[in-house]
Amino acid sequence: MVRLIDRYLVRGIITPFLLALLVFTFVLLVPFFVDLAEKLISKGVPTGMVIRVMATLLPQALAVTIPMSLLIALLVGLGRFSSDREWVALQACGVSIFRVLRPILAMALVGWALTSYVIIWAVPDANQTFRELTYGIAAQRAEGEVRPRVFFEDFPNRILYVRDLPSDGSPGWLDVFLADTTQAENPTIYLAERGRMVLDRDKRTVDLVLQNGTQHTSRADAPEDYSVSRFDELVLGLDYEAMFPRTGPQKGAREMTIAELEVQIAELERQGASPHNEIMEIHKKFSIPVACLVFALLALVLGLTTRRDGKLASFVVGVGVIFAYYVLMWTAQAAAKGHVVPAWLAMWIPNIVLGGIGVAVLVVRGPGARWWGAW
Repeated sequence: MVRLIDRYLVRGIITPFLLALLVFTFVLLVPFFVDLAEKLISKGVPTGMVIRVMATLLPQALAVTIPMSLLIALLVGLGRFSSDREWVALQACGVSIFRVLRPILAMALVGWALTSYVIIWAVPDANQTFRELTYGIAAQRAEGEVRPRVFFEDFPNRILYVRDLPSDGSPGWLDVFLADTTQAENPTIYLAERGRMVLDRDKRTVDLVLQNGTQHTSRADAPEDYSVSRFDELVLGLDYEAMFPRTGPQKGAREMTIAELEVQIAELERQGASPHNEIMEIHKKFSIPVACLVFALLALVLGLTTRRDGKLASFVVGVGVIFAYYVLMWTAQAAAKGHVVPAWLAMWIPNIVLGGIGVAVLVVRGPGARWWGAW
């Protein structure tokens, strides 16, 4: 009977968990997918590459949706368990609420492990992959799509035109025309004998190098104010982020590894600046996975009742708990930034508050829930 109860509960929770995970992840990522796909497809990026780039956004969403889905699945599964009077029958057989906690705790530990892996390792790796893929796309377009006697307009605020390519097959272009309207009030024209692209993968820069040319500058409000200067070599930095806006993950504190965050903290402390954001991000990598255990406790005390509540009621309760968790997190972050609470403690406040409520409810329900029977 012991194993039968475990298998029965787990089967009733797995399906709602997978469904909730799919729905939450889809809803969270749809705006990013649509915007990113539109930008990439409009630039002629192959569909397969678009799918690969969008797949790198999944870990960042899963770090949030795994705990949320676990809570909803536990509440729905236990809610159905209660509404069908199965919990009442087990209580009559002497089964305690702590006996039901065992399979729930096992699933919470699995959720904790999955969330920990995603938020600590998968998110930084996916973020790096995103940057590598988009950088490769930009590099390929910059090197291969500038064609002779065709205006190239993909560089923001710049129009490039080349007359020919070197006959010996060397990289670069011959007889280059570049119109630069970065400063609309002072448009600039560059005419050069040769030009080429210089890509630095480590620094993630795209530079346009012009050789043996002239720079023509004028003012929109004073056309007669016209100047010409010669140069042997001129390097113009191109805005890679403007060419391919990073709608997806940014290389901020949230996507850094723990080692990178520790380096950043040391650097900020050396500069005399407050590293509270980085400290909170380190603790968030551990507090959010622990939320799976807190949610499991809350699901147990809220889902196992003697009332005939439906699945909709369980879903509403789950959304309310998730809302409360993130309100507490945002409030704690604001308090840490205002130096009201220590930065390391801020990310644990939602777990402490909600976990404390769960323990309190469990204690209150104890006498009527047959704590120790059939453990």
